[in-house]
Amino acid sequence: MSAFADVEFAIIGNNASILALPFCRYGTLVNVCNVHKFSTEKNLHEYIVIVLATQILSIIDHLHACNIIHADIKPDNFMLTTKLNYDSPYSALKLIDFGQSIDMKHFPENTTFKYVVKTEGFTCTEMMENKPWSYQTDLFGVAATIHVLLFGKYMNVEKNFRGWVMTTKLPRYFQKTMWERIFTTLLNVRDCQSMPNLQDIKFMLQTELSMKEQAVRDQIVKFNSVLDNYKPGS
Repeated sequence: MSAFADVEFAIIGNNASILALPFCRYGTLVNVCNVHKFSTEKNLHEYIVIVLATQILSIIDHLHACNIIHADIKPDNFMLTTKLNYDSPYSALKLIDFGQSIDMKHFPENTTFKYVVKTEGFTCTEMMENKPWSYQTDLFGVAATIHVLLFGKYMNVEKNFRGWVMTTKLPRYFQKTMWERIFTTLLNVRDCQSMPNLQDIKFMLQTELSMKEQAVRDQIVKFNSVLDNYKPGS
């Protein structure tokens, strides 16, 4: 539950409300990417992205198991609550902003939607093709969020003979096969009754981490060192 927004108190008005949540001193994943780029002149290391991606996948998998579509998954809506700890079973990320969310328990089974989200870079492929969607919008958001972590910019996609792909080219020193498989899976969901298994994707990432454990630990130390120098509001 620590990975989801916990409203400590709220002020509810007729046309506006204020929700108070615990303060997250490291800000959103957008803040984290910007601070890291400013401090190091580099994007997040691939291993750090893998660590964060495993947590994102776990959060979304748990949410979907509760039959809830967040419908606004993007790096702005993940808060980094603590520094990274390779050995901790708890998520360092917290998912916020459920203002667009859909509780599927309030709809007939197999309900789908046709509404098109206008947020640039986060319109899922089903919306682009005027197809019905449900949980796919979150899966596209996961892919788009991982893309921001890897490359420090929003994701653009195009369709070719293989299906939907991101237009950004993966550097040869990345785990290209793994990332291509992940993006292909998240961007090309067959239909609303055929969701991919996010735990399988998470296991793929965790396997990569376990094979490079010491290198991952070293990168986490460097990442946390950048966070130590981060001043909220800077």
